[in-house]
Amino acid sequence: MNVRRLTASTVCAISATGLLLATAGPALAAPDDGSDTGPGFSVLETLLWFVVLPAGIFLAIVVLVSAPSMARGPRYRPGLGWWAAPVWFNGPDDADTAVRKAAATAGGGGASARW
Repeated sequence: MNVRRLTASTVCAISATGLLLATAGPALAAPDDGSDTGPGFSVLETLLWFVVLPAGIFLAIVVLVSAPSMARGPRYRPGLGWWAAPVWFNGPDDADTAVRKAAATAGGGGASARW
């Protein structure tokens, strides 16, 4: 048998045995029938765990998502003209000449959705 196959088989067997023992660990623990419930939460602890903590996590996510855009400020300010140069993606190299030479489409196309 090849040494690589033997090594791979050994590693696989040891990993499977470890995984089996790790998942069987709770079955080997002392039995607990659930009759001892332990100390309960006070009203303050209950509010902390089930209201304050989820609300804090929610607010932290909102701040992490909103902070970058709030730091940059608005990109477009209503009432002001647009100051950026126009961009024609994947268009011809000389856009001005292409627009001047363009012919009107008769009977369809464009935003009318009649092709």
